[in-house]
Amino acid sequence: MDQTTGHLLALAFLLLVKVGMSSQNNIITWCAVSDAEEQKCLDLAGNATAQNIRGKLQCVRGQSPTDCMQRIKNGTADAASMYPDEIYTAGVCYGLDVAVGESYNGMDGINYYVVALARRSSGDLSLLEMHERSSCHPGIRTTVGWTVPIGFLVNTSQISVNEQCNFPHAVGDFFGYSCVPGAKDPEHDPKGTNPRNLCEACIGDENDRHICANNPRERHYGEAGALRCVAENLGDVAFVKHTTVFDNMNGKNQESWALDLELEDLKLLCPDGGEASPSQHKHCHLAVVPANAVVVRLEDKCRVYKFLERVQNVFANSTQGFSLFSSAGYGQPDVMFSDSTQKLLRVMGTYPSWLGPSYTTMLQAFECEGLC
Repeated sequence: MDQTTGHLLALAFLLLVKVGMSSQNNIITWCAVSDAEEQKCLDLAGNATAQNIRGKLQCVRGQSPTDCMQRIKNGTADAASMYPDEIYTAGVCYGLDVAVGESYNGMDGINYYVVALARRSSGDLSLLEMHERSSCHPGIRTTVGWTVPIGFLVNTSQISVNEQCNFPHAVGDFFGYSCVPGAKDPEHDPKGTNPRNLCEACIGDENDRHICANNPRERHYGEAGALRCVAENLGDVAFVKHTTVFDNMNGKNQESWALDLELEDLKLLCPDGGEASPSQHKHCHLAVVPANAVVVRLEDKCRVYKFLERVQNVFANSTQGFSLFSSAGYGQPDVMFSDSTQKLLRVMGTYPSWLGPSYTTMLQAFECEGLC
């Protein structure tokens, strides 16, 4: 073999390697955690190929969000859609980041505000002096009903958690009585030792059964249930989404307690100890909860964003055929992406910038529980 032929063969080999690496870089492996999500991922992959969208989508099945985090970290997957608390875990425990986030108004990544709602007649009520007061929570271990309000009380030094990191006992000792649906469920209280007063403001169903159940049979369950708890004078404060009042007024909720609801009868309690009207949630809230986002390895942020941008340009507003933000036909809502998503936003900063300082601070209050 002469020297020229050798050089040509070497160049050809390098070109093949480069092409192989390039094609590998164009493959995005999505980690799905349900049958529905896996099917939608496969449908997206087929439609993207049919539309000649640059890049290729592969789908793998993860057993859980945590399993997907591990797969992304070790390189057997590249991306997965996750809730805000999962994003925090992915960042802190697995060193992952976010490439794009959902936007429900087309402008920012805010999902909702968590607010503290009270009756306007409760004149001496303050978020900085809640000891021995009564509280209404949508449910235990929920973002709105637990993580944010309890995180706030810990961060403002109103609640202190013992060495055993027992939050239910700390909450029971702090409030006079509460309705925290699910507080006595075996899943959240395996030893049956959670304080009974966590369920004292609960009312169960019409037959006084299922009291404190972690489902709608408990009539004070969920955001509407927590609002009802305050409206019926069974609690001083309800921790709810900023939309909760408006979602249950003006005939939108036909239950008798909601039909009597008047906006002027309610107020928001602010973190500085003041108060505001329910429509002033942007200035008076406990935390801003971000939207879902796509978790990736730090070095893949740009690659995954560019592929999803190309996909979004074709399928985001599709009225015929495959639609990126529709779960019709998959048997459940919010498959792969939330159905209310208007567009995917590029996340330029790292995951804490997407989560935001108020929400991140609330999550940090629970670090003694051992996140990783």
